[in-house]
Amino acid sequence: MKSSTRTSVRPFGPSDYEAAIAVNRAAYPDYTEGLVEWRHWDETWEADKYFKTRLVAEDGGTVVGWAQLNHSPWAFVADKYRIDVTVLPDFRRRGHGSALHDQLVDVARARGARALQASAKESHADGIAFLARRGYHERKRDWESRLFVRGFDFARFAGADERVEKQGIRISTLAAERASDPDALRKAYELDTDCSRDVPSVDPHTDRPYEEWLKHAIEAPNALPDAWFIAIDRDGRYLGLSDLFSSLDDPTFLWQGLTGVRRDARGRGIAMALKLR
Repeated sequence: MKSSTRTSVRPFGPSDYEAAIAVNRAAYPDYTEGLVEWRHWDETWEADKYFKTRLVAEDGGTVVGWAQLNHSPWAFVADKYRIDVTVLPDFRRRGHGSALHDQLVDVARARGARALQASAKESHADGIAFLARRGYHERKRDWESRLFVRGFDFARFAGADERVEKQGIRISTLAAERASDPDALRKAYELDTDCSRDVPSVDPHTDRPYEEWLKHAIEAPNALPDAWFIAIDRDGRYLGLSDLFSSLDDPTFLWQGLTGVRRDARGRGIAMALKLR
């Protein structure tokens, strides 16, 4: 590994957002989170409950990398932390990533951390090697799918809506339900919480309080209540959901949030009907 005598690591500050986002976009060009999203995530972070710290690495006064250590609120374990390290591709193997990582490991140790969790894309061989050299080993693998909707053939799934309709199930949106039901948000929260418990995770899911869920799922700047689809039975019970979020810096792209169906309602075509919406 090449060393750099110009590596300087310091705490992240408000003036570093644009530079850190630029690093992220260079490292992950397929992901387009921007300034508005980043600020929202930071401003709604429950610092009284969960720890988070972020650093930047400079080379000759220019930000070339950033790193973060934080709890995982969705799977909270007090002495386990997530660590992320990202460096501009042209500035790797110069010691910037190591400097960022080592400082955060020191912070974690000082806090009595028992374990750290990191992630790397399979296509980023350098990132995988970076983690392996530092003792990380694989515990979980996620698969990402992308759909180009203009070429999607709905005819292949003809009858999906009719199948759920025959069961007395209707597909609505959170926006529509809120207009007629004052309890819609609470029902959506309870459904989301129930379905989230079955999302695969290294650590058990942590139910988040209603107020936290509101800030992150409903009041987020990229939330789309008209694309928060809900399956509702004839008694008004929420059975399943599938929600989308916008990419504020790329209007051609939507993020898929959670798609889930309650355990006692699975195998009835509900998830398929939701996805097709």
